[in-house]
Amino acid sequence: MKIGLQLQQQRIRHNMSQNDLAEKLNISRQSISKWENGGSLPSFNNVVAISDLFDISLDELIRGDEELMDKFKDDGKIRLNHVETIIFGGIGLGIVLLILLGLFKMPSDIVKAWILVIAFAGKLGVLMNLEWRYVNRSLTKKAVFGGVIVMAMTVTDSLLSMWIGFTAGL
Repeated sequence: MKIGLQLQQQRIRHNMSQNDLAEKLNISRQSISKWENGGSLPSFNNVVAISDLFDISLDELIRGDEELMDKFKDDGKIRLNHVETIIFGGIGLGIVLLILLGLFKMPSDIVKAWILVIAFAGKLGVLMNLEWRYVNRSLTKKAVFGGVIVMAMTVTDSLLSMWIGFTAGL
């Protein structure tokens, strides 16, 4: 049985609308509709969440859906999630940049100033592009307080370092 049909049957059996299920999975109702209509397939994380939510085995949920089973087949490729991509990509790019900076013998004070500017812009870019509705649901009051402290210290440090770097370069 295709996962879309299985999902629809389980959802109806549990008296849930597409909207109800979407809210429980923290996704859009349109995603549920696409899965049920065969327009797209859920990610492995969502399949596991659906299995847990409806208290059915993964085997029962995906058995017979060859397309989905092929999607989850281990092809030997290393797949990184977004956080791992940011961490490992950032470390790798940082090492490459250090090597390039060493080759071109750029003055360190100018390099530090530009690194701070670019890092600050990157942090703002990440913060502006987060799916905040999901982040907000997972934060406790203590985490928010800690986040405010960390953000204040980061902004203060970044702005102070940029100011010192630019004034030293003038």
